[in-house]
Amino acid sequence: MSFISKITSKLTSSVPDVQSQVSKSKILPNRFTSGQSGFMEMGATYHAPRTNSPDEIIKSLKLLGEREVLKAKNGRKTLLKLSEEGGYSLDKRAEANFQDIVDVALELQHKNAEYVKRIVSNGGTLSGAQRQEYEELLRIAHVAHAVKVAELKAKEIPEFLKIAGNMPQRHLSLAHDVVDLSNTSALINYDIFPTVDFNTIGKTQKTGKETSLMGYVLNLLPGLSKANSKAVNLAETVVSHSDDTNARFFLSRFVDHFPIFGTEKQAEATEPLVKVLAHSILKGMPSMDLGQTSKEQTFFNQLSHLCSADSKPENLKLLKQALDITDNVAPKVDVNIDLDDIRRGDTSRISENMKVLPEVLENAEAQGLKILDVSGFLTKNVNLD
Repeated sequence: MSFISKITSKLTSSVPDVQSQVSKSKILPNRFTSGQSGFMEMGATYHAPRTNSPDEIIKSLKLLGEREVLKAKNGRKTLLKLSEEGGYSLDKRAEANFQDIVDVALELQHKNAEYVKRIVSNGGTLSGAQRQEYEELLRIAHVAHAVKVAELKAKEIPEFLKIAGNMPQRHLSLAHDVVDLSNTSALINYDIFPTVDFNTIGKTQKTGKETSLMGYVLNLLPGLSKANSKAVNLAETVVSHSDDTNARFFLSRFVDHFPIFGTEKQAEATEPLVKVLAHSILKGMPSMDLGQTSKEQTFFNQLSHLCSADSKPENLKLLKQALDITDNVAPKVDVNIDLDDIRRGDTSRISENMKVLPEVLENAEAQGLKILDVSGFLTKNVNLD
């Protein structure tokens, strides 16, 4: 991946609320939180696409950028207040060392954490004062990191708007989702169910420029939109049919592995398959890890395979037809469909066998079969004998 050097990714607690200071009526609703009464939908879900005009989306993004400015300003005030209450003199330390108060706060907490770690690793225990200092500095670091993130995002949103050009409405909506995903929190323990954090700070390999993951994804979208608009349409559809965990996971990998999504024909033919694959693969709780065997990675792999340049677009349409037919199969019959077999198979044979697939499924149920190899039938059998 091009996004590297992640730091302090867990110090993402918010600074004081600034919603009332920005005209909320002009900020478009966050598709991942609106109307859910504080409870996040998990796995495969559905977020109604935005119908707002490009101009409305751009204005909303500008206001979201302004909100980040207010977050940062309020955060700095909170930082100074906490410093004064704890007697840490962050402002004086910053002035003496020609540093920013945010960096001073983060460095102070890091040194304290290392000190506490040495005590504990040597079998020692913390005194009441040491524990209090540790907790106070951790709280200060939370605010400092939130300020740093807000200041980065306050720059990155306007920078995106400068290069957005004439992006299609759907792609601007996706950009809005990226910002929204950086402002989405759920009633879920991320130590148990990890997530990709769009507020993570890192550096790009090309320039070494510090950026949030949100800003990194935003910066790439305009170029990807021009290079393959159908693939970005696909990404927008994925986000519309995913929970916040999968949406962040998918987008962070989509922008770094964009070439594997093939030509526009493959991406366009794959898009109608997103809904059924999401319900098949992502259903239920998020994965307890985001490794190679996670459902989120499996979902990403399946879509990327379908979008590969060697996939036959007509076969992808036939695959959608097969999935629609098998959706009506009684629960007694489990169907096995190998996506790779169908996407590269003989189109005329698959098309011919598709005509009798409903009959084959009915016979399988009548015969009491537990599993039916649908892809094997479609790609290899030319009749029912």
